[in-house]
Amino acid sequence: MTGEKKIFRLNALGKLLVALSAMTIVGVIALTIIEQQPDDLGCCGDWDKQGIDVSHYQGKIDWDRVGSETNIKFVYIKATEGSSHKDSLYRYNTEQARRAGLAVGSYHYFHPNVPVAVQYKNFMSLVDLSTQDLIPVVDIEEKGRKPSKQICDSLEKFSSMILAQWGTRPIIYTHQRFYNYLLQRSFDDHILWIARYGAYQFKPSPSLEDKRECTIWQYSNRGVVEGINGYVDLNTLDEGVNINDIMLKRRFKRAEW
Repeated sequence: MTGEKKIFRLNALGKLLVALSAMTIVGVIALTIIEQQPDDLGCCGDWDKQGIDVSHYQGKIDWDRVGSETNIKFVYIKATEGSSHKDSLYRYNTEQARRAGLAVGSYHYFHPNVPVAVQYKNFMSLVDLSTQDLIPVVDIEEKGRKPSKQICDSLEKFSSMILAQWGTRPIIYTHQRFYNYLLQRSFDDHILWIARYGAYQFKPSPSLEDKRECTIWQYSNRGVVEGINGYVDLNTLDEGVNINDIMLKRRFKRAEW
């Protein structure tokens, strides 16, 4: 009897574990399906505060359609990355997006292991300040091989170079997890642009551990927009924020390099 009871309990436990495993798998599949669905522009945030960010990965964009058939107000365009990479469609995207009536800004993808001065020179070798409507952005998403403090110091140096030439600190873009892990409480004088994706009923707007608010929320990397083939990142300005809060407050002559 004892042996039989042990076998029965083991079988019951086994069935329970199998059932729980099956439920977990179903749940994961369901969430994955939800998160993989393409997102419509304006599904998060106010419809009149929408923006996108693009690079050569979106291919040749029909900016006339973007400007006339959507309610997009601003666009950030990838310019450079690290020490030498320049986005092949940067100049086309900048010229055509502005011609279509959109407010345009540029961003640099920051490599922690590359000297700061080299990265800034790369950025400014491509960006013409006279074409910029929005505060520039530094995109940091990787830690590299440096300790956290050194990464923050390098990012601060890049920011100071922007400040000296542009008259403003750059906006810092990163993912919520990276910010909470490495950047929190270090850049209080910078505007934040935070990425947090997912099924919105489960993942609301960004939640930063230091209780700061982000000015721009990137709420999807699977957006569908008229004039763009394939997916594009979707962004919205935070409640109480309007586009003037990310506009450059001064105009520039053509940069000479």
